[in-house]
Amino acid sequence: MKNKKYHNIAREIVDVVGKDNIESATHCVTRLRLSVNDRKKIDDDKIEAIDEVKGVFYTGGQYQIILGTGVVNNVYEALEEQYEFKEESKKEMERKKQGAIQRAIRLLADVFIPIIPVLGATGLFLGLKGVLFNESVLGVFGLKPDMIPDYLQTLISVLTDTAFGFLPAFIAWSAFRTFGGTPIIGFLIGLMLVSPALPNAYDVAGGSAKPIMIAGFIPIVGYQGSILTALFAGILGAKLEKRLRKVMPSALDLIFTPFFVILIIMLFSFFVMGPIVHGIESIGITVVKTFVNLPFGLGGFLIGFIYPLAVMTGLHHMFIIVETSLLASTGFNPLITLAAMYGFSNAGVCLALALRSKKASFKTAGISATVTQLLGVSEPALFGVVLRSGIKPLGIMLLCSSLGGGILALLHVKANSYGLAVILSPLMYIYDFSQLLTYVLIGVATLVLGFILTQIFGIPKDQDVAVANVSVESVQEENGTMQPKINNEDNALAKISIGETMSLQNVNDPVFAERMMGEGYAIEPLDGKIYSPINDKVTFISDSKHAIGIEDENGIEILVHMGIDTVELKEEVFNIQVKQGEEVRVGQFLAQMNIDAIRNSMKEITTMVVITNTQDKIKDFKLLSDNEASVGEKVAIFKLK
Repeated sequence: MKNKKYHNIAREIVDVVGKDNIESATHCVTRLRLSVNDRKKIDDDKIEAIDEVKGVFYTGGQYQIILGTGVVNNVYEALEEQYEFKEESKKEMERKKQGAIQRAIRLLADVFIPIIPVLGATGLFLGLKGVLFNESVLGVFGLKPDMIPDYLQTLISVLTDTAFGFLPAFIAWSAFRTFGGTPIIGFLIGLMLVSPALPNAYDVAGGSAKPIMIAGFIPIVGYQGSILTALFAGILGAKLEKRLRKVMPSALDLIFTPFFVILIIMLFSFFVMGPIVHGIESIGITVVKTFVNLPFGLGGFLIGFIYPLAVMTGLHHMFIIVETSLLASTGFNPLITLAAMYGFSNAGVCLALALRSKKASFKTAGISATVTQLLGVSEPALFGVVLRSGIKPLGIMLLCSSLGGGILALLHVKANSYGLAVILSPLMYIYDFSQLLTYVLIGVATLVLGFILTQIFGIPKDQDVAVANVSVESVQEENGTMQPKINNEDNALAKISIGETMSLQNVNDPVFAERMMGEGYAIEPLDGKIYSPINDKVTFISDSKHAIGIEDENGIEILVHMGIDTVELKEEVFNIQVKQGEEVRVGQFLAQMNIDAIRNSMKEITTMVVITNTQDKIKDFKLLSDNEASVGEKVAIFKLK
């Protein structure tokens, strides 16, 4: 009877939506998600009249039908048994929520991010070389540069020159990997672009070698330092490979697909694309260098202002591409020097906000976010503290970042690497003591200025108002840890994470904001740690690990839903610490969210705690206004029917 019920629900949904109108289907822990061709053909009233349907809405190319935990799984299974809708389009559904520019930049960033450790390490080798071969340093030991053995100079050159010499090979390899080709083919194409048989691009630029001329006007040279040529060769090669594999007979595919991909891409790169793209790249690098060197440090000031805004929108990944080009062509990276002042400024503002706050949870989260920022991860401080504190702290952070960038540009400070931030970033300047000293002084001054200005002008008024604590009792565990326990006569929901609670109406998801799933509250978990809001048993854990269900002795069903539209991210960002059927208590550690990975995937980390059977069990629900509560203390109370 149960299966028949869900089969009927599935058929009714398809009848109303239209079988031909459904492109693909998937589901999350609470709703059925349909990718439809024409949303206007769907009668919402008829869908909402179907048994178990709690509401509908349309967003990001998805028609979402709210069915609730448990029910949605059964309806989806019934849908799969009766129809053959595709499930592969889940990721495509999610991509519709991102703009074309964001998607393109994210793809390009995926190409360059794997290369960062290699170039970062090479930058350190270059810095150490600059120190070891410095005449003043050698003089301390009674040595001179010409006294260093040839074999040692050769070995050091291997350490410092290899990465940049074969950079096109790394980029072509990564581009093939990112765009769905065979990475080893891309690596070979990249190696061909810098083959020793070709005139070296650096030697040609220096006048010690001449290009090979084809037909008297097409120059053929190696593409050492040419980032865009390798990038486009990798992208076009991967796409060509995928097309060829669709038409190539299986018996010939293993050999002939790579043969044609390599041949076509190499001819196209050397005779057509390479000369054109390399010329454009050279112009672009000249423009960036001119911008950085604008009079009076204006270029640095603007970059210091723009970079934090780029981080907020996810566009900062574009800087990696430009930095790689600068390093490959000039050996230096002034761009990261100017952008790095954002990290110092953000840390100073965040620390000031944390220390002045009277809210224990905000203070703890702010200090933790400051430490994280100093280690190079900025999102907790930026999104969790600075932006939440109003426009003044944000303005101070932008101002200090701009001033730091402007002064560094005026003094012509520039790194010889990238990939290191804030307290580790001075390692990119050890090649020259004056550069190192100047960078450290300006960085520290930027942090201190951000801290002082925030203390004077940037503290929100409500940060100076202390809020009374909600009474709680703690019980001692066998292992010595403390587990908070709610101690009140009302039924209550406890705070599940560090961060300020908020009403569901502020959640950027209509299913929760309109309370289609039930009453509850939401929170922005600053450290990603999630704890239990009630005592009793874990009833389910979603396959995608983003949702946990708990039921107490009164039959109150609680859903802890981590993030918004995070169903696609699966296990890689959620580390569940409990098992289905396990007894849990208030304040017990349930899960760890990787909040940086979630934000990098263009998702929101907002986590909801919802009583899914509110209509049947609850007659009165109240969210407490006190935000002083610690994890495990009550933040909402309710009465049973």
